Amino acid sequence: MSRIESTLDTLIALERPLLVALDVDGTVSPIVQDPNLAEIPASTLSTLAGLAEAPDVELALITGRDLTSLARMEQLEGVWRAVEHGGLVLAPGQTPSKRRLTSGQRGALGRFRQWIDEHARDAFIEYKPQAIAVHVRAIAARDPARADQLLREADDLAESLGLHVRRGKALREAEAEHHDKGSALREIFERSRARSVFFAGDDLTDFAAINFAANH
Repeated sequence: MSRIESTLDTLIALERPLLVALDVDGTVSPIVQDPNLAEIPASTLSTLAGLAEAPDVELALITGRDLTSLARMEQLEGVWRAVEHGGLVLAPGQTPSKRRLTSGQRGALGRFRQWIDEHARDAFIEYKPQAIAVHVRAIAARDPARADQLLREADDLAESLGLHVRRGKALREAEAEHHDKGSALREIFERSRARSVFFAGDDLTDFAAINFAANH
């Protein structure tokens, strides 16, 4: 039996209502060097749409992207969404509420952005409502030492500014507040009243969600 067949058998056997939660980049969307160019294949979107309509199944997308970035990739109906690594969790059809930063958080993120302008302009920078992510995948392909240096400097600066540091593959993210995909998955699991859960992800930032799913 193949791994895919084994996974399908496991899914079929799980108790209903079932929550199926999926990471986006690297799981339902192929990894690309420029995250702005990432796309979910049409065939995958079709499969996800069918899954969202399946009886006794709740579908959730859990991603580090912000809501605007995710909306560029998909506009599925009947789907739970957790964006910014769980910083914002939305039920199907729910409208996001306004979130505010403290003056200290705004100042810390501003100083982190200044460092980017002065020292990391060759990286791909993702600006989110409550975080800034530094992607070095493209740099690592041509200059691994430079990529490692940027990640170390981003690490050190974010910690010194009192920001939470998120570490992923070729990624450092400075966040005003700490969230993770595990807490996001827990919230969706409880709010959806699912009886069982399946999660798939591919990155270091997915471990908290993987651990939650493995124990539920």
